[in-house]
Amino acid sequence: MPYTLAKWALWLISAAVAGFVVGWMLRGLRRAAAVAALVDDGGEAESLRGRVAALEPLVAEREQLIAQLAKCREQAQSVRRAVAAEVLQPSDVFEPAAVSTPGVDPPARGESERLAQKVAAHESTIGDLRARLWNTEARVGELHEALAAQQAATAPMEPDLAAGAAVLGEKVRLNDFTVVEGIGPKIADLLLATGIKTWWQLHQAQPDHLRRVLADAGPRFQVHDPATWPEQAGLLARGEWQQFKLLGDRLKGGRRAE
Repeated sequence: MPYTLAKWALWLISAAVAGFVVGWMLRGLRRAAAVAALVDDGGEAESLRGRVAALEPLVAEREQLIAQLAKCREQAQSVRRAVAAEVLQPSDVFEPAAVSTPGVDPPARGESERLAQKVAAHESTIGDLRARLWNTEARVGELHEALAAQQAATAPMEPDLAAGAAVLGEKVRLNDFTVVEGIGPKIADLLLATGIKTWWQLHQAQPDHLRRVLADAGPRFQVHDPATWPEQAGLLARGEWQQFKLLGDRLKGGRRAE
């Protein structure tokens, strides 16, 4: 009897340990999936950060224009007060008027006209600053709209790699950058190191951003032209294999053939 009880106790302990191990493994798998999802979103976040970085100088310029406009208005008000003080000073009221000489303005009138011209110059500057401010605000609005549109964009479903292999005549691996005409293993590693990990993220990257990445990597990478890389990557991400093949036939080293 004690032997049987000990045997059952051993089985219960083994089952508990096995359950704990299985639960721990499942938890690790869920955590790995969550991390992978965050990594996939990293490229899109990097692209969004690029658009935000482009937006920040415009916002700073807008704030600077607003400050300049306020300062110019304050100067105009100061000049107006000086004009009023010049026109209404006591000497003009109680002292006899100066004898006018043909072709020569009295000193007070000349000063008033000078101040009036200064006010007009300030008003013109205010108009120019206001126009620049409106243009800057319009550009800020356009960038905000583009940023919102990109945030709303979602990556397409995973393409049919078997169909891609049938069209391209070679095995296609998901998010393999070397499939893109003009990208070799070194550049593929470079893109991965900068946070661009999928075809869709490469599709959303701006060519100017890719050129900066190549320039920062050294002179040997600057000879490459990434102008068509986002277009090619978009076709791959959407599984448009035939269109990708037709485009690739017109390219040489990533550049459109003359």
